[in-house]
Amino acid sequence: MTGNRASNPPEAQFLLDESLSSAVARALNLVAYNFVDVVSEFGRQGVEDPDIIEWCRENRATWVHADDRANKEHKRPLQTSGIRTLWIPRPSGGMSSREQLRILSFALPKLFEFWEQSPRVRHYRTTASSPTAVPSIRPLTI
Repeated sequence: MTGNRASNPPEAQFLLDESLSSAVARALNLVAYNFVDVVSEFGRQGVEDPDIIEWCRENRATWVHADDRANKEHKRPLQTSGIRTLWIPRPSGGMSSREQLRILSFALPKLFEFWEQSPRVRHYRTTASSPTAVPSIRPLTI
C-alpha cells in the first residue's frame, strides 16, 4: 500500500449500529472508509443484535456500536462468530454525531494498526473522557 493510512485506508467493511448516528457512516464513506448503517442495510429500525452479528459474520464486517449491553447479552455469539467489534460507550448525557465522528476518525487508523499487530484480538473499545480529550482505544475482553 502506498500513501498514508488516513488517505488510503485498508479495505474493511464496517456496520454502524443504530445506537450511533447514520450521519457518521455517511461522513466516513466520504473519506474512503467502507461503512454501512443498520437501518440502510436492513431497511428498518429495531434490528436484533443476533441478526446484526450474523450479518457481520456473513459479510466479514466489523460491528461498530455503542450498545452497553451487547458485550454481556451476546457474549457467546461474539466469541464464536469470529466477527470484530468496536464499542464506543456513550456517556450518560449521550454523544453527538460530531463527537462520534471525532472518536472514530481517531480510532480507525489505530484499529488497523492493532489488527496488523494482533490479528487474533477481535474486540476493541474506544473512548474519550471529554470533547477535547484525545480518544483512547484498547482491546476489550468479552
